[in-house]
Amino acid sequence: MGTSKSYGGLRGNPRWSSMSRTVSLAVNNGSPTQQSLAKVMSRAAEFMGGLNMESSGNSARRMHAGIRTAQQLGSFLIGIQRVGFGASLNNINGGIEINDANQAINVIIEKCAANAGVLDEVAAKAAMRRLLEEIGADANTIEELGEKFDEALDGYGMEELLIMYIGFYIFEHLCTDFYEKLIKTKGQRETDSFYSELKDYIVEKTKTMSRQRDLKAVDWQSANGKAIMQEIFQSTLNEFENYEG
Repeated sequence: MGTSKSYGGLRGNPRWSSMSRTVSLAVNNGSPTQQSLAKVMSRAAEFMGGLNMESSGNSARRMHAGIRTAQQLGSFLIGIQRVGFGASLNNINGGIEINDANQAINVIIEKCAANAGVLDEVAAKAAMRRLLEEIGADANTIEELGEKFDEALDGYGMEELLIMYIGFYIFEHLCTDFYEKLIKTKGQRETDSFYSELKDYIVEKTKTMSRQRDLKAVDWQSANGKAIMQEIFQSTLNEFENYEG
């Protein structure tokens, strides 16, 4: 696995030892508390560019792949709202026929996320898959997957789905930096249980963060669209950082 020049993950930060202890203690034999999960996300958000960064531009440079992927996701979601899931899927796939839900999910990931060549791209792509699996769980057909996306946009809204993606993006960096170490020191069951609880925590906290803005008119590929996405990233990091305690 390569390392990104723009963002090298949590490892290497001057406060790495503190972050590592926070994660290790949170595992708690596979039964993490809500407070310990909040502390993990708070420390991770801080390291990735939360309240203690000098400017939102700094964090934006550090998380280039995550922001770029979120912009592509935003464009796809707007397409669903404007022309429907099927047409939006056809648009990003150049009209090539898609046969089932799993193939559709793979196409969306490939079109929204860059090749996973460096650490930040790996996290961005994995976060996309995790979000789409969250949205499209149990969908077996293209039609069912489209219904799941419609339900997600109606139930959450575009901004909340983007916020959930950012939460999963942080989660994937935590997986990359700690998963193998935790298996060795804490055990497979305890580690998997911790990450399962952390994912659920992110989903639940997302519901309290959304501002439900109408983003249907945003051109996510424009300079203004990028600036809005950077602001959403920054505000999400800030809110996760503030959840501690």
